[in-house]
Formats: sequence, structure tokens, C-alpha cells
Amino acid sequence: MTFAITMKKEFKEKFPQWVFEDNDFSVCLSDDLDSLVGASILKQVKGWEIKHFYDFHNLYSMDKDKRKAVGVDIALESGMTFDNHVVRLTKSDRVNTLSANPNVVENISRENYTEKYAMSTTLLVWSLFDLPLPETDEGKLLLLSIDSSYKGHYNESFRSIQNGWLKKLGFEELIDIQNKYSVGDFVEVKKKYDSSMKINLKDGFLTTKINLDGISQILGIHIELPKQVFYVRKSFKRGTYNLQYNKRYNKEKIENQLRKGIFSMALTSKHTVSLTLK
Repeated sequence: MTFAITMKKEFKEKFPQWVFEDNDFSVCLSDDLDSLVGASILKQVKGWEIKHFYDFHNLYSMDKDKRKAVGVDIALESGMTFDNHVVRLTKSDRVNTLSANPNVVENISRENYTEKYAMSTTLLVWSLFDLPLPETDEGKLLLLSIDSSYKGHYNESFRSIQNGWLKKLGFEELIDIQNKYSVGDFVEVKKKYDSSMKINLKDGFLTTKINLDGISQILGIHIELPKQVFYVRKSFKRGTYNLQYNKRYNKEKIENQLRKGIFSMALTSKHTVSLTLK
């Protein structure tokens, strides 16, 4: 028997209100399975459709859709988005209050980086909308393999942090799956479904080598790429910014130094920032 997931009430209440309201929004997809599964859940639960695509170099749109867009797995500096990245350089740093991100709502920053939510946006969205877990162990393995969410469990110094986040999401059953299986089992599932492959734009159409049919079947969610043509809407400069070990930073300081505003930004390690500039 499969039971619905229940995110911890006090945790759920920290997320922005727009997440739970009935609105007519469109979705902005990014370039991997984590974003696509999250977007597919939003289509199933909310009826929101993918109308935009962001590959961290360009923002593409399929038509002149006037609805507000919601990002999925994108660390936007402003606007609505579901995200899983660490985006604060200090606890007092500027933050996007419309970001539905565990690291935002729990005030995770570079200063307490090792306490971060280091799992997928898919798991977050799955929990927020109380979807039942996949029925099979293979389905649960695949769900945990998205964005390598399982990895923290197999690192002795991070296991309690990762398990703690799973408990907040209401996913105690997934802790049992991690105890039952090895890292190698997750790797095999990723290979079987080509789930680490990217989503690309070719001649205006989205394409991927990910086994979407197989993943749809095992997760119990209809997952597909839009078939319409996408056009470039805006281009960005993408880069990395290295942070010195003994120095404090904030986003305003980086923007002043680079003389450009930040469109999206995430810490990829305690000392490296990946960003796109307007």
C-alpha cells in the first residue's frame, strides 16, 4: 500500500504563500531531469505548463505568454521559483523571498554551508504537494537518485543532516531505502534510465537522451518535453566567482565588483559561486 507524504507542518508553513494558492502561472524549465520532474508535478497538480527554458546562458520562450512564470530548479534572484541551492553568502545577505527553497526558509548560507539541504528540487516539490512515493523500490531509488540526493546518507559526517532533511519532508521511508541499498544500486538505476543526461535545445526544439518513458512509468508521473518551438528571449553572461577562505562577501559587493546585476546565483561549494549576470 502506498501512503501520501506529509511534510512537517512547521516546516511547510515557512514556504511562500504563492506555492499553495490557486493561480494560473507558466513554468520555466532548466536543463536537467530534476527540473523536468518538478515541472511535470506542477503540470499534474496545478495545471501549469512549460513555456520557457533556461540553460544558464539564454532564456528561451515558446510564445508570447503573458502569465507570470515560475522557475523550477533555478536560483533566481527575483521572482517565483522552486529551488534547492544555497544562495546566501552570509545569513544577512539579500535573498529572494519568493523562492520556495529549503535553504532560504531555514536561513542556510556560506556560514553554515555544511548544514544545507543537498537534495533535489523534485523531492521538495513532491513533498510540498503530498504525492505518494513510487510503489516499487526501484522507483524510490530513482527518485532519490535525481540530483544525487542519496549521496549525503553515505557520508558519515553528513548522514544525520541529510536524514534530518528527509524527516522534515516526511520521507522517513526513503531513509529506510538508503539503509537497504548501496551507492552502487543508485548508480545502476541512473545508468539504466540515463537520468544524468542534459536537456538541450536543437533547432528551437527541446531534446534529451533521458529515458523519459521509463521514468514516467516507474515514478507514476507523466513526463515529457514540450514539442513547440522556443525562441531566444534574453542572453546572459555566465561565470564563476571564487571566494577567499578568510573573507566575507555579499551579493551587492559582487555586483559592484562585476558591474552587473545578478540574474541567478548559487554556491557550488563553500568557496565558489556560479552565476549568470544580466
